[in-house]
Amino acid sequence: MDSALAVLLRAGNDGSHANATMRLALKVDQLSIQMGRSPIITPRIGGKDPIMFDLLQTRNAITISGIIDNIGTNTSNTTTNEFFNMDSLSISSQTYYIPYKNYLEKKLISINIKANLQLEIGDATTPDYAGSGTTASTGGGIYFVRLQQCQFSVSPSREDRWNYSMSFVSKLRVGAEA
Repeated sequence: MDSALAVLLRAGNDGSHANATMRLALKVDQLSIQMGRSPIITPRIGGKDPIMFDLLQTRNAITISGIIDNIGTNTSNTTTNEFFNMDSLSISSQTYYIPYKNYLEKKLISINIKANLQLEIGDATTPDYAGSGTTASTGGGIYFVRLQQCQFSVSPSREDRWNYSMSFVSKLRVGAEA
């Protein structure tokens, strides 16, 4: 990851920076990834031990929270497009924008239901040890997600920024499939 902001939200089909149609870098304070399994167990009948089945079903969820500015804070960005006053950074030769609250809210509301949202968390260049050579895992990953819930709130004496929380349902991390 060649950026100080390590959580990227983008829309695209292939998990790449270059082919994404929306690229946002988020200021995240907390991130959690949950994986739930649903093994089945039969009741104990006639003194016999119950039978357990694991159909390898998983339900994954990702929750992120952080702070977001009330307005764009880069007054030197005077472009006449939707990114007016937004800070930006370059990752893999692509521009990612750091959104302000109303921009992010509008994007989340208007996302096409067919859009493939991706969260890139940390350095996803080598999510797993490849089994040869000396390239270690970077610990990051790409997750295909759908927004489930989003919340914005203001804390007293901090009216210039918002706290936010987003919950996503998620596929397994790209490359984590067994």
